[in-house]
Amino acid sequence: MKYISILTLLFIASTVALPAQTADERNTLRLAQSYEQAGKYEDALRFYQDLYRQNPLNSAYFDGVRRSLTALKRYDAAIALLSDRMRRQTGEVLLWVYRGGIYLQQEKHDSAEADWDDAITMNPRNGQVYSQIADQCINAREYDRGIAYLRRGREALQSPQMFAFEIARASAMNMDFDTAMDEYLGYLRAVPQALYQIQQQLSLFSEIPAAMDAAVNRAQVQIDNHPDSEPLRYLLAWLYMERKDYDAAYGVYRALDRMKNAGGMEIIKFASRAFNDKEYRVAARAYREVADEHPDAGYLPQAEFFHARSLEELYAREGMPEELSGGGTRFPSTESVSSYQGAIRLYEEVAEKFAGQPVASESMYRIGYIKFHRFADTDGALDILNRISESRRTVFGKADADILIGDILLARGDIAGAIRQYDAVLPSQQLEEDQRRALRFKIAEAFFFRGDFDTVLVQLAPLMEDVGTDIANDALDLSALIQQYRAPGELPLQKYAQALFLERQKKNSEAAAVTGDIISEFASTDLVDLAYLKQAELQLRMGKPGQAASTLTAFLEQRNESFLRDRGLFRLARLQEESLNNREAATGLYQQLLTEHPHSPLAPQARERIVELRKGNS
Repeated sequence: MKYISILTLLFIASTVALPAQTADERNTLRLAQSYEQAGKYEDALRFYQDLYRQNPLNSAYFDGVRRSLTALKRYDAAIALLSDRMRRQTGEVLLWVYRGGIYLQQEKHDSAEADWDDAITMNPRNGQVYSQIADQCINAREYDRGIAYLRRGREALQSPQMFAFEIARASAMNMDFDTAMDEYLGYLRAVPQALYQIQQQLSLFSEIPAAMDAAVNRAQVQIDNHPDSEPLRYLLAWLYMERKDYDAAYGVYRALDRMKNAGGMEIIKFASRAFNDKEYRVAARAYREVADEHPDAGYLPQAEFFHARSLEELYAREGMPEELSGGGTRFPSTESVSSYQGAIRLYEEVAEKFAGQPVASESMYRIGYIKFHRFADTDGALDILNRISESRRTVFGKADADILIGDILLARGDIAGAIRQYDAVLPSQQLEEDQRRALRFKIAEAFFFRGDFDTVLVQLAPLMEDVGTDIANDALDLSALIQQYRAPGELPLQKYAQALFLERQKKNSEAAAVTGDIISEFASTDLVDLAYLKQAELQLRMGKPGQAASTLTAFLEQRNESFLRDRGLFRLARLQEESLNNREAATGLYQQLLTEHPHSPLAPQARERIVELRKGNS
């Protein structure tokens, strides 16, 4: 009985020791792997060798020693290690592959090929062997040699599409983009569902003009040889769009639409992509042409609406949206007025033609939006929005008209009315959470314009918790502004908030006058720095660059210790360069910024501008 109990105790002791030993090995392995990942191969090798001595049959420990020796370029030691294991494990084919790779690193090509031939002979129909050999070649930048082995494997396995991606990647790394594209295109013809996968691969080289040129040219050749292949045409259209050649892509989609008898659906698909990519000119043309060619199509309302929508965005981008009400004028230039009125007429036609459909409501909303944002016609905008807000809320589940009404009330100076409007919308079920946060920020801004800073900080507090979002960043900026400038008294900040409110109403001359009052009345406060910079910004917007330059010069002379001095120097330099065309003065100011504020976040831009200006002078 005593004998049995002793055996039992020995067994228990051994079972307790084994997990401890295993845990110790795991910790050592993790340590070795950490050193290897950090590129500390000497340390990694030491730990891998300790593990390998304890357990020479463990392939993970062996591979760790092999990789570390190879990384340290101790090729003779690595070959000895592999040769010893090859004698003991004759059927482990990858050992021959790895030793051949080390011979290749030593430029012993005959020895490398002999090992690889042996590996292939062991299992000539094992695709992994060819792939692993190719990896050894590619790691040594022997791209042609690696491709040759992949092609050899393709022939041995009688699989024409096998290794297509590997050959393509190796060819692209060797700057042979024609071969790479032929591989991708051949695979695409055989496996049409691989289109997205191929696009993902090609996107890795989309920043290389030569690669994209080769891709387009080879795709066109393949289409000429296989004119009925839809996947090839889709890929060609995608390549054109990657090159920002949307006109050419549109031509491909027109051909696809005809091939598939799609009745315009392919063109609608293209136009939607172009619109989302902000290619509004070609999007407008595509929507217009598909609507004209297919007047009975079910998508006609959407096509006509997005035709108008594309033109509206085109005018906003290519016109003068920021200066529509600047310089003391109420309306934009005659050309812009004509353009926006044209968009309004298109929306009116859509609303009348498709009355009762969602696009009619969308069109009326866009008219209200244009009247407010482009023409500052608050009466006209409110008239439309008040008529459609309830139906948009109850029928279409959208609160956008209600929010825009609040924006208009704010622009008209009715801060209390705007806050009431925003508060009424805030509980709406139609709002997404990000829309709700944006609306809360609008409410905080309204209280800021009113000078009620304590309420603003309360409103901003929950918005700042969602770190990293645009709204959180805006909330942090506004909160920091209040915290920094409300002392020693709130009156200067209230005046500055009044100036910002007038600017929001596009009353630039009145806003500039308020900033002038701040400069003269509160010259001893830090907030005067903001007033100088804002006044110069307003003067420039009103078309008075000379006054803006004088204001910035006064700021730099009067506020020697301002922490915003680098910003003033940079803005004055840009003004001299772009508005006053004084390149010499601009260069001097950029250089002054670098001398006085070498660590400013604006310093890299200043250096770039100096280089560009000196190029222009040379």
